[in-house]
Amino acid sequence: MRLALSAVLSLFGLAGLSAARSSTGDRVLVILEPQLVQDDYSKFWASLKERGYELTFKGPKDDTAKLFEYDEPQYDHLIMYAPSAKAFAESLSPRALLNAQFNGINTLYLLSPSISEINRDTFREYDLEFAERDSLLLDAFSHPPDAPLSTVLLPPPSTLVHNAAILSPSTLSAGPIVYPSGTVHSLGLNPYLVEVLHAPKTAYVGEERPLDADEAEVEAATSGKGAKEAILTGKKAALVSAMQTRDNARIGFVGSGAMLRDEYWGATVKGPDGRSHETSNAEFISDFTKWLFQETGVVKVISTTHHREGESGPLELYRIKDDLTYSMTVAAHYTTPNGTSYWGPWHADDLQMDFTMLDPHIRTALKEDKSVTPELGTTYTAKFRAPDRHGVFKFVVEYWRPGWSYIRTSDTASVIPFRHDEYPRFIDGAWPFYTACFSMSFAFLLFCTIWVSTTADRTPGDKKKSE
Repeated sequence: MRLALSAVLSLFGLAGLSAARSSTGDRVLVILEPQLVQDDYSKFWASLKERGYELTFKGPKDDTAKLFEYDEPQYDHLIMYAPSAKAFAESLSPRALLNAQFNGINTLYLLSPSISEINRDTFREYDLEFAERDSLLLDAFSHPPDAPLSTVLLPPPSTLVHNAAILSPSTLSAGPIVYPSGTVHSLGLNPYLVEVLHAPKTAYVGEERPLDADEAEVEAATSGKGAKEAILTGKKAALVSAMQTRDNARIGFVGSGAMLRDEYWGATVKGPDGRSHETSNAEFISDFTKWLFQETGVVKVISTTHHREGESGPLELYRIKDDLTYSMTVAAHYTTPNGTSYWGPWHADDLQMDFTMLDPHIRTALKEDKSVTPELGTTYTAKFRAPDRHGVFKFVVEYWRPGWSYIRTSDTASVIPFRHDEYPRFIDGAWPFYTACFSMSFAFLLFCTIWVSTTADRTPGDKKKSE
């Protein structure tokens, strides 16, 4: 009865989620600085609306921009395009944003070289360190001939992360990405960070402005052995990064918000070779926001069960050395071109299950069960023998791969020893001891028999004669 009820609830939950293209919701709050013109990014806003999102635009100091009200989320996603803002409303303060992300609100930070100190301190909480203020990414070998050095052309195959959960194969093979007037950052040791886009090997960080006579003289004087080297160059300079917490809240950092402008969205630019190329800014941003707003790369556990071999229902108590079977059904979130979404089968070959009591006693692979029809998800099964140790054990599955949702599920069951009347009468491993016992008994009886028989044949007269 309990299993039937949980299955019905799961079906209702899946049916409800299929109404929204994102697996978490479609309400987006957009925070724009006053100096930014909303119409300059009209194609980006239109692409989000075509995917079913409801956009609400506010300013960084707008007190009505509340992410939560009465402990209820008012928005599902947040786009922060206020890199140079020095003050925020209380509901948009760095502490409020961190708390919102802990509660599952996905956030996209669109940045520029003029990052304020309050924003720098906020990004250090994610273990990100941005370049100095007004420092740009420059490249003298990869930029349009009629554009400044700060308009860098990025070849997707060598600068994008090859992760199918985040970027589609068509984006990896598309045209160049235009990265205009953007800043760079370096990633720390945070294991939840993923570098999505990095600079080409010919790029470096510097200031794009003409030098006066005095500065040129100083530059010439220090251009020898004592010249200061660039801090971030080539692949060390991260341009777009992402982070996913253990609660599956996703956060994105784009170093150049200008790459979303209409002039680079599906436009045509000339490369260093003089030939025209169609930009892939639209494809890249679309894939990145699909992952960030949890349209792609989302998996969830539908159900788990465990039982003894030959049975079908789970038990709270198992005997030591029982043959057990553990099953888990996992589904992935998919979107279709017509704007609908659904949960379907998900295939992986690196799932594993731990049968643990403080420490894992058994670790085994979960293999796809081909005999189960994948209607809502894919079923994975593991078969093993319970260890010869009693106690409270857990069936634990943890799956943590960059780009995919973090999976953790745990079921508890007790393993008990045999009762006094359940042990076998003879233990196979003790047959040497049994043999020794019986052989000693048989040898003793044989010795007594021989002794008695030889003593009974002798008479008292024989004893006197022998004396």
